[in-house]
Amino acid sequence: MKKEEDDFVSGTFTWNIGQFSKLDAVQHYSEVFVVGGFKWQISIFPKGNNTKEYLSMYLHAGDSSTLTSGLSRHVKFSLTVVNQLDRNKSIKTSTYKDFRDVPGGWGFREFMFLSEIRDLSKGYLVNDNVIVEAEVSVRKGDIRFLEKETGDLIDFKGLGRIELAFHPLLEEVCLSHPSLIECQQKRSRKFVECAFTTLGRLLHFLKTEKVRDLNQDGYESLQHLWEELETFKLDLVWLQPHVESVFGTQNMAGRVQRMREDVNIFENEIKNRRAILAAAEVDFERVKGVLMKAEQEFKWGHVDSVIGYPLA
Repeated sequence: MKKEEDDFVSGTFTWNIGQFSKLDAVQHYSEVFVVGGFKWQISIFPKGNNTKEYLSMYLHAGDSSTLTSGLSRHVKFSLTVVNQLDRNKSIKTSTYKDFRDVPGGWGFREFMFLSEIRDLSKGYLVNDNVIVEAEVSVRKGDIRFLEKETGDLIDFKGLGRIELAFHPLLEEVCLSHPSLIECQQKRSRKFVECAFTTLGRLLHFLKTEKVRDLNQDGYESLQHLWEELETFKLDLVWLQPHVESVFGTQNMAGRVQRMREDVNIFENEIKNRRAILAAAEVDFERVKGVLMKAEQEFKWGHVDSVIGYPLA
């Protein structure tokens, strides 16, 4: 559990919603807050989202531009409506979601009954104020990608603005594979920017990372980049075998690791059995010595005599 916590950066945001009973908007938004370098925002439907009985509540990526900078599926979050009379009675729901391409955010349409909030004796609505908390946990690997990819933008062949660090990598592959440019000619500028930014991120990853240094988090980040890149329908026939070979190395490394673990298990088993055998040999020698002494003391001549019986 401690290792899992170490893999994430977490933060909590508290939203005080005043004049709750007077909110007229269908959907009401909090201010933007930041966790792990990414922007977030809470929204509520004070009269329910296609339901009149429940409060609906969601978490959104507060700035869609951060999604193109490496945000992966590894986001844990919880939303809480605080009980202002007894903290232990607060309503909290947690989940684990992928925020890519989810403009509506993730959350809970039936978070809690509105009747519970409106019942002043319950403690969720005090002085017409509702308190909502969001706890967000972002994987450290995603933060590293965000840090690496934040840089100056430069025009790329009139198709869009791309990060400066990716420009020479893209120039190189587009020179060798002109179909990358050709297949994007009829796409929108924003689409092309996203496509080549994602390709640049992948090329940068392959150019700077070493297989020996990749841990599970690194392989998952590569998997995420590749899956995202495939959605843009670029001509990647030239790159696919190489990326698959990296995953093949991961699979082989996994197999080698499992075999190493099996060898260690058998080695320990052999040691244990040798210890048992050594103990058995000691017992054998001890019993053998007792037997030899007993044989020496036993008078075998009595065995051949008639047993007989006493007369008096």
